[in-house]
Amino acid sequence: MAVCLAEPGVRPLVRPQRSVLAVARGIVQHGWLQHGWCTDNRPSRLARLLSGPPRPDEVEQACLVAALTVAAHRGGRLVNVERDAMPWIAHVWRCLPGTGERSAPALRGPGGATLIRELTSWNDAPHRTRDEVVALLERAERRVPVG
Repeated sequence: MAVCLAEPGVRPLVRPQRSVLAVARGIVQHGWLQHGWCTDNRPSRLARLLSGPPRPDEVEQACLVAALTVAAHRGGRLVNVERDAMPWIAHVWRCLPGTGERSAPALRGPGGATLIRELTSWNDAPHRTRDEVVALLERAERRVPVG
């Protein structure tokens, strides 16, 4: 089974088997983080610098956006959030309560930053729980187009 999210101006992502959303959900279930990006179990700062972004199995804790970014990363030393994660971030944003009737802003530039900021604010709300973040990712998984 492949999962494809297409956005205007952004190349569609196709993921076989386990979707990016399921991987992100697993990261959050393992360890959720507020007011930070992510922590990982690599042994040193030098190891982190040399190996680039963490793999999902190296993440100890992550916020919602970091979990999506790590799950969507296509390898290599540099993360390209716009290319790899923005379609998934936009899809999860559309699943937030109250955004159903709003259209997502453009994924590139300031529009993408708005989506990231809104998801980050939602994740970091003082009353937010890990279960709510997991439930949002589950809702997004159920709504993903399968092709």
